[in-house]
Amino acid sequence: MLQLPPLPSSLSPWRERIESVVAPGILFTARDEEDPAIPGCRYGGHPLVPPGTEWPRSPSGFLAFVGQLDFAELAACRGEALSNLPRDGVLALFYDVQEQRWGYDPKDSAFWKLVWTPRSEDAVPLAPPKELEDAGLAFDLPLKLMPRLGLSLPGFSDGRAPVPADDWGQAQAEDYVVLHERLTGGEHAHQVGGHPWWVQNDARLEAQLVTHGLNCGDGRGYNSPQARKLEPGVSDWSLLWQIGSDDQTGFMWGDNGNLYLLIRDQDLRARRFDKAWLGLQCG
Repeated sequence: MLQLPPLPSSLSPWRERIESVVAPGILFTARDEEDPAIPGCRYGGHPLVPPGTEWPRSPSGFLAFVGQLDFAELAACRGEALSNLPRDGVLALFYDVQEQRWGYDPKDSAFWKLVWTPRSEDAVPLAPPKELEDAGLAFDLPLKLMPRLGLSLPGFSDGRAPVPADDWGQAQAEDYVVLHERLTGGEHAHQVGGHPWWVQNDARLEAQLVTHGLNCGDGRGYNSPQARKLEPGVSDWSLLWQIGSDDQTGFMWGDNGNLYLLIRDQDLRARRFDKAWLGLQCG
């Protein structure tokens, strides 16, 4: 069983609260590969998709293939943890890496796409269009993602944080960040499930409102009467996949931010990945 490392003395008064919110997540390290169609979890290369799939597009042109999750591979490392995840299948993420839409406008859904293959063995490689290759957006040489089961903690702005944001002392906040870094590797971790580390606010509220048609870009969507009615549904949303900015992957989301793929628990259980939502946050 995974356990928290010893807590620094500054966090001892909050031990029970911290232990109550810690959650398992799958964390990735990456290594270079030569085969663009290598199976398993990876960034870049040729996506594995259902036979006959056409390369997804946005209103601006072809979407770039960011990466894929192979849930059969993840099942082998997670045991009985994260039981809502499939035990088979490949999920491929495409995103407009030039537009880099933030996810606060319902229209942003046209600028990313998830392609789901229910059985991993049925997925076939899809070569990128020439236009993407010519633009340098094909990411032909993949990074293989090596999964391990770990633990995660919610950040200060998270609705599931162990302590309200105003109650942290400076030393406690610093020690909590160090604890999080020891568990996940830092705020730009690449992970599936568990707690995201928000660069800004808790984006589960944004996902709940935007998927119900509210534009949150100017703030009015958050303050509307409809938003107040929708707020109880925020608790249904969880992190599916966090993709950070770092030198190894070459990803730079906004100004050193993260991509967050969020999904309602009931939609994940039903494998309704078309109901997921993608958001970008940066400092």
